[in-house]
Amino acid sequence: MEHSMPHYMAELVLAGRNVLMVGGGRVARRKIEGLLVCGAKVTVVAPTLDAVVAQWVARGQVAYRRESFAEGMLEESPRPLLIFAATDQAGLNREIARLSGIHGILCNSADDPGSSGFLVPAVVRRGEVAVAVGSGGRSPALSRVLKEHIDAWLEPGWGELAQVFGDWRPRVAERIPDSQTRQSFWRSTALAAADPQNSALTGDTRGWLQDRLEKQTQNNQE
Repeated sequence: MEHSMPHYMAELVLAGRNVLMVGGGRVARRKIEGLLVCGAKVTVVAPTLDAVVAQWVARGQVAYRRESFAEGMLEESPRPLLIFAATDQAGLNREIARLSGIHGILCNSADDPGSSGFLVPAVVRRGEVAVAVGSGGRSPALSRVLKEHIDAWLEPGWGELAQVFGDWRPRVAERIPDSQTRQSFWRSTALAAADPQNSALTGDTRGWLQDRLEKQTQNNQE
């Protein structure tokens, strides 16, 4: 991996999409937890299950096949969008990743970033706001430490702020029809939101945004 290309970061829309998890232990449990938050339809293939994963299966949150992985699973319908090789056998994980590549499916190999088609960053969430930290697969421990720093810094109000900004986009577009002026408004508003002296994160977010929009509209009319 010394000369590997940088990885392309993306937010995948997994709601209702099929994901195959090969392995049912502790590593699989961590990955399944993140997938369930995103609404993915997870199927676990494993001879045995971690106690928490077994609870998810019992509640119908996760589908379960009590068997070992077979290559034919990669072409079964519905075909998985992603595959996670999360067994406790490094050689098997690499083989699953190799076969997934042959079948044109991205696979994350839990213990071998070099054979993976994608890596899973450490993520901090505040509602719709997500901050991801990756290290190119070189140091998961470093990614987790950086995640902890971000988690301590990122106030809860950012999630609500993102929701309000999204809700108000049509209204702002109507009041500020010029795209360049509108982009400038949103940027200055986002920067102002980060100022701990205002009430955007801790008070009446909608009222604060309304005041800024009124002032911008008045400026445009002058």
